[in-house]
Amino acid sequence: MFSKKKILVVLPARLGAQRLPNKPLRMLGALPLIAHTYNGVKDISQHVYVAADSTEISKVCLSLSIPCILTRGDHENGTSRTLEAYQSLGDEFDYIVNVQGDEAFISQEVLHPLLEMLENMSPEAATLQAPLEGNPNPSNVYVVSDTNKRALYFSRNPIPVGRNTKPKRFEHIGVYAFTPSALKEYCSLSPTPLEQFEMLEQLRWLEHGKKWAVATAPYKPLSIDTPEDLEEAQKKLKK
Repeated sequence: MFSKKKILVVLPARLGAQRLPNKPLRMLGALPLIAHTYNGVKDISQHVYVAADSTEISKVCLSLSIPCILTRGDHENGTSRTLEAYQSLGDEFDYIVNVQGDEAFISQEVLHPLLEMLENMSPEAATLQAPLEGNPNPSNVYVVSDTNKRALYFSRNPIPVGRNTKPKRFEHIGVYAFTPSALKEYCSLSPTPLEQFEMLEQLRWLEHGKKWAVATAPYKPLSIDTPEDLEEAQKKLKK
């Protein structure tokens, strides 16, 4: 564990992803995808749970001895599902870290800069980026930040554009850290136009005038959003 702060890690998992239905239970090698994500984060805190939207996921987690909280099926995003999981525990934490369940290759190495930021800077809310390596992927989400490591904008389009030179771009990693009060506040806010246009839940926080602190990981692990991503993940696992 890197941080002295008391941290709850929640992995929101739902079956209804449009691009890859039943995503958390898709097999990646010998284990379902959600098990890989859990194994990547289980050593950063004593409090790590899957937040499942269905008994199918919870039964699989139980069979693999993965702590799981069964939540409502009608959450609008992983952040509100994370809030329900946190509140169901009846315990207090310094931070709640939401690691998207499709981050099957997440690791302590990737999360370390975020945990250091929580320890040393104590932001209200924080997330992760990594330098773009190679060619853009259609599933990528990009982030631009100011000189104080605060996010300016997130987009599914490659930003910044760059007119005369090739710009240095950063990909967003699907990890969000909130203080308990910030998590409750986020979930009380109304959806916003840019959030709905880009289909990016993190924009709601910015559009309501709040700040994301952004830590930089050494690389972005492969996220699994599409059948093509899953095929690439199978190849990566074999290597």
